[in-house]
Amino acid sequence: MSRHSHWAKIKRGKGAADAQRGKEFSKLARLITATAREGGGDPAFNFKLRLVVDRAKAAAMSRDAIDRAIARGAGGGADGAVIETVMYEGFAPGGAAVLIECLTDNRNRALGEVKAVFTKQSGTLGGEGSVRWQFAHQGVIRTTLTDAVRSGAARDALELACIEAGAEDVREEDGALVICTAVTGLAKAQEVIQRAGLTMDDAGLEWVAKQHTDVAESDRERFEVFLSALDDCDDVQEVYTNARGY
Repeated sequence: MSRHSHWAKIKRGKGAADAQRGKEFSKLARLITATAREGGGDPAFNFKLRLVVDRAKAAAMSRDAIDRAIARGAGGGADGAVIETVMYEGFAPGGAAVLIECLTDNRNRALGEVKAVFTKQSGTLGGEGSVRWQFAHQGVIRTTLTDAVRSGAARDALELACIEAGAEDVREEDGALVICTAVTGLAKAQEVIQRAGLTMDDAGLEWVAKQHTDVAESDRERFEVFLSALDDCDDVQEVYTNARGY
């Protein structure tokens, strides 16, 4: 099983500049609104909303901003725009596959933004299904291992509990335990992590690359500029790639 790569998380992380942080909050607010509209405004009964709210809190988004976004989605706000998820697929400079998840109230605007990046950065925008088959839609949890469960019987017991809860892959990457589940198995795996007393650094539904491809050294700079340009598009929520190391 290969590692999912979300460019914005890896490249910018917590040290984002104020302007980028504002853009991140805007995207999170849109995601919260859409998720609340789809499944209701109570995180206790809307698992997807709970995941998104946790992500917003981890990004230091204010409680007031989160509540306003939920209210808009649950019918308590004045904004009645229909927000929908749109996926675009293609190949980056150098040939790596990219899967772009947009959340937008205007499909034409979203497509125009994404197409402009592909054109300017010499990528190839593909049709529906052109690269999605190279990714699996999965639940993914990342948690920092404590010394108590880093090795030995406790570690084995934790991995076994995750597998019994439905995890399809459990592995360690850069000091973190990464658990991949079926989409429907994410909640059970989270319960296992919580019972073990571990803190989840990140949890959500992601498109995970089934296999990785290497980006040639001569293409790396163009590839990174391309990913950054996609992430800067207002309607782009997530960018996934099968490029190794990204």
